[in-house]
Amino acid sequence: MGVANERREGCDGCDRTMAVGELRTVSMPDGNALACCPQCEPHARSAAEKLEELDTNRDQCDGCREEFKTSSLTDVVLTDGTVITVCPTCIREVPGNTSYSEETRAGTEETTEIARRKNLCSQCHEWCDEELYRVTLLDERTEELCNACKSSADSKGIVLDVKMRKTEARDILGIDHGADDRTIRQAFLTQIKHAHPDRKTGSREAFRLVKAAYDRLA
Repeated sequence: MGVANERREGCDGCDRTMAVGELRTVSMPDGNALACCPQCEPHARSAAEKLEELDTNRDQCDGCREEFKTSSLTDVVLTDGTVITVCPTCIREVPGNTSYSEETRAGTEETTEIARRKNLCSQCHEWCDEELYRVTLLDERTEELCNACKSSADSKGIVLDVKMRKTEARDILGIDHGADDRTIRQAFLTQIKHAHPDRKTGSREAFRLVKAAYDRLA
């Protein structure tokens, strides 16, 4: 008399199919459970431990500069594209956040650092009035750096790429801050003609810069 086949399922790690009784359950910090084969179980438990450690790590709020549990901090994108990390209290004071009531605002004696300045250097964590450099480093991390930190990274030879700043793009096209799309396009068409390599006034580098400036602002 034949014996019924035992139910089989796949390992969440290597995806190998095996009897359910041979699989091991590993609980993750987010509440999910993984079904792992004996070979994948140690790796899954190690990953769970590392995730648990990350969850207990503490980081600094970019507003009040106090330390909080990393999981309680929130990344907020400002109107100029700058990303800051703030605690539950400081998030109410981010410009444009409508959840911050007038009563709370009236009770605040001083304007916070977040409201006064727009750009936060991701390296030195200082607030800057200048436009930051978007820098890609050799380890492929992207940082928003002030002029001093960008120069320091250059001197260390760890800069892989620097994205053109909008300030530089406007200078190349010869337009003012706040120019509308039509003005930007007209400036581009004028500049690209002069910069074309086939013209005496142009070169490949000039052509590339004009195109990059338009791409940055368009």
